[in-house]
Amino acid sequence: MAPTALRPFTFLHLPPEIRNAIYYLLLTHNHPIHARSCHKLSPTPPSPLGIHPALLSTCAQVHIEATSILYGENRFQAHPSLLTGMTFALDAARPITTARVISQIRRYHLRVRLDCDPYYDGDALVRAFSGLDEFEVEVFQASFGNSDFHVLELFMGIRGVKKASVFGSVARGFATWLEGCMESAVGTGVNGFEVIGVDGRGSREYDVWIHGNR
Repeated sequence: MAPTALRPFTFLHLPPEIRNAIYYLLLTHNHPIHARSCHKLSPTPPSPLGIHPALLSTCAQVHIEATSILYGENRFQAHPSLLTGMTFALDAARPITTARVISQIRRYHLRVRLDCDPYYDGDALVRAFSGLDEFEVEVFQASFGNSDFHVLELFMGIRGVKKASVFGSVARGFATWLEGCMESAVGTGVNGFEVIGVDGRGSREYDVWIHGNR
C-alpha cells in the first residue's frame, strides 16, 4: 500500500490567533517616532521602526489580515499643516495619501508650534482626530515663555479619543485639562480651564490663553 502523501503545512494553516500574534511581532513598534518635519526647529534623523511591511506583499490573504494591524496599531505622524491629509511615518517626503489606508490609522502624533499661526482650524482638527484610539500632541515654541496657548484652544472640540497625551512646552495642569477634553464623549461639553492654586481653589486672575507658561 502506497504511503499517504502529506499535505504541506503552510503559514495560512496556522490558527488565526497565532497568525495575528506573528503579525503584531513583525508589523508593530512600541517606541516614539522620531520624524523629520518642516516645522521642527532642530530636526533629528528618523530612527528605524524595526517593522516589516513587505509581509503584506506575500499574498492576498495576508494583506487582508495584516493591513489593519500595520495601520491601526502603529502611531503615525500627522502633517503639521495638512494633518491627516499627508500622514507619514518617518519622513514627510514619503507620505501616505490613500484615503482607504488613512481611514485605518487609529493613532497619531502631531507637533504643534505655539509661536506660529496654524494652517488649520478647529473644525479640521475635529474631523481629523475625534474618535481615535490614541492622539499625542507635542507642543513646542522657538523661545520658552514668548507664546500663549491660543493655538491649543483649537483642540478643545476634539472628542472621543481613548488615550490623549499633551506634552512639551505646556503647563502640566493645562495639558491634563486638554487631555480630559479630548477624551470626553462625543457631544459632551467641558468646563473651562482654571489655574489651581496651592490652596486648591480655582483662580481666574491668571489667563492661560494670554500668558501661556509665563
